[in-house]
Amino acid sequence: MRSADTTPPRATWRQRAARWLDPTVARWDVAPPKTPEPPPREAPGPGPWPAICDQFALRILAAAYQMGAHLEAVEADEQDPERLERLYRIDHANTRIRRHAENLQVLLGRRVEDADPQTVPLVDVVRAAASAVEHYPRIRVGHVVELAVVEFAADDVIRVLTELLDNATRFSPPTAAVTVSAFVTEDGGVLLRVEDAGVGLHPDHLGQLNALLSGRPATPVTLDPTAHLGLAVVAHLAVAHQLRVTLTTRPAGGTTASVAVPGALLCEIPAPEPATAAPAPPPAWPPGRRGTEPWSTPMAATHDGTNGPTVRLTTLDGPGGDRPATAGLPRRVPESVRDQVPAPRPPADPDAGSSPPEAWPDETAAFAAGVSDARTPTDHEGRQP
Repeated sequence: MRSADTTPPRATWRQRAARWLDPTVARWDVAPPKTPEPPPREAPGPGPWPAICDQFALRILAAAYQMGAHLEAVEADEQDPERLERLYRIDHANTRIRRHAENLQVLLGRRVEDADPQTVPLVDVVRAAASAVEHYPRIRVGHVVELAVVEFAADDVIRVLTELLDNATRFSPPTAAVTVSAFVTEDGGVLLRVEDAGVGLHPDHLGQLNALLSGRPATPVTLDPTAHLGLAVVAHLAVAHQLRVTLTTRPAGGTTASVAVPGALLCEIPAPEPATAAPAPPPAWPPGRRGTEPWSTPMAATHDGTNGPTVRLTTLDGPGGDRPATAGLPRRVPESVRDQVPAPRPPADPDAGSSPPEAWPDETAAFAAGVSDARTPTDHEGRQP
């Protein structure tokens, strides 16, 4: 067997010349000239697709709102129960279309503009989230604390809870119930819990989904991103409002989704606004004139209060007694005049200064003469001309 040739190759004339010029060079290899490296390529920009998708989302939202207005008009005039139920189903499908368009805006990083932002109680947050889910009849509401979500975060919390409820109803048996509840935490926040009785999640998938919900997706990602679009929406909104969303496996089977809402996004339930009375109509103009001109306002007829109820102000010891010894303002006691016996009129006093009826014409004539004398001009000595 022939051994391998280990003798070094013969030196070229360039190598021999290099050794003659510099004896310290033991070996000199002529390396090929290095080609310059191309400059690093910049990452391609997002391109026009985000703007195009945003415009599609806005158009879908506009069409959904327009369809909702038409459905409300048709539902108001429909009397057949079967047709009305079908219209309600179409309206519910239209609500889900609007929800998907809003989710598209969230994934694009756009702010979803809500028409009427307001503070929403947590029980209404749960109801609004359940109403946007296809299988809403299976949702059961447990204990919900009596707090509210502030207006700038209420709609996004509703979207987070909607996507969690949608996942729970989709990946659980069609006859199993999904329970949602809300409890107060030690730090003043609220913990929302969505519990289902499905098959649960694989432990490897559970870790990757929790990393996605925390805003730090694990690498490499082995999950299909199109299979968890709802959780991607939840992750975007959770990072925006500092919500802590986690998924855990239930010992009895199924999954529990927990949403920790910080106390900065919560407040007390606002008191209902009192009903304001209707403003009084403006008085007729000109006052004191009852004309028949087309621009004049007819005055209301005089109200006859003979048989109308009357409320009198009386003290605690009655209308004729003394004030109580304790200090304090009198209390109003409702009392009708019709329940009291009218007091008899006092007899006429003949010595009174009032004139009998037969003397009224003479007094009227004397009064008219005095007015006439007052209007007659006099000189500086008080004599009439």
